Amino acid sequence: MINTISSERAFFYSPFGFLKGADDIGVAWLSELSQAICSGVEVFEGNSGVLIYFRKLDWDTQFFGVPFFRIEFVDFSENADAYDLRQAFLSFKNYISASCSEYYIFSEIPCEDIRIIAGITLSGWRLVETRITCYRDDLQSFSYPRRIPIRSATIDDIEDLRRVAVEAVNHYDRFHADDFFLKKEADDFLAIFIENSVRGFADEVIVPRDGPANAFLTGNYLKSPPSLSKRKIGKMVLSAVSSERSGWYVRLIAELSYKFKEKGLDTVFMTTQATNRTVLKVWHRHGYQVGRCSHIFSTYVRNR
Repeated sequence: MINTISSERAFFYSPFGFLKGADDIGVAWLSELSQAICSGVEVFEGNSGVLIYFRKLDWDTQFFGVPFFRIEFVDFSENADAYDLRQAFLSFKNYISASCSEYYIFSEIPCEDIRIIAGITLSGWRLVETRITCYRDDLQSFSYPRRIPIRSATIDDIEDLRRVAVEAVNHYDRFHADDFFLKKEADDFLAIFIENSVRGFADEVIVPRDGPANAFLTGNYLKSPPSLSKRKIGKMVLSAVSSERSGWYVRLIAELSYKFKEKGLDTVFMTTQATNRTVLKVWHRHGYQVGRCSHIFSTYVRNR
């Protein structure tokens, strides 16, 4: 049985929670979460009826050599307070510790979920990143004064793409801000991410048409939830621009916006760190507005 308070909170957990006029997004997201119990999501029951929905991330576990877990959602009754939630998070860590001598646990929590934020900080988790999501839900009106020649990246570009992904480091992203990760691990993760994107994990990887592929932007076409079935939605995911391509980030955002527009999309969104003021200015310049804010918290045990 879904708590009414949980349904209201779940709206902010949905990746589409910034969209207006879809009040059932939260209920739909919780329904998807319940169905996911059959495909990897587990439920830990803490004190006072607190339920922690979590998933083990197999790919991350293999890549970093440490068991990785992501908390997807925390359900609780209206009577539960911050100290009940604190105890639930502590008990959950003990539960993971009982079977894992090393582990990494993280969760993305919307800034509106202040009770969870209170409980998780009281239990000693660390805030490692604050994210801002911006969006346009009128993409068919998008225009920009200048078009720039681009092309889709190919397998032959992977070496250049990996290099720029490592060189264009953002010290505030989760992998570089969290001291769980060694710098080489964080760099290698981004390099393999863009390589896999070219090999089919991303729907779009665009680069400058001429010269080396030392600037890129990736994007995906998303499946809309039932409550938004009439909308076509896309997401811009990962970007990197070398110093030799100064100014190209502005151009890539414009060109992928045009590509999404030509595919008939209505809504496009993207996420960056709240510290990334330059990128936020670029998005605003292209007509994107702030949609949601969230925090990444983590805790771990690792033997160096």
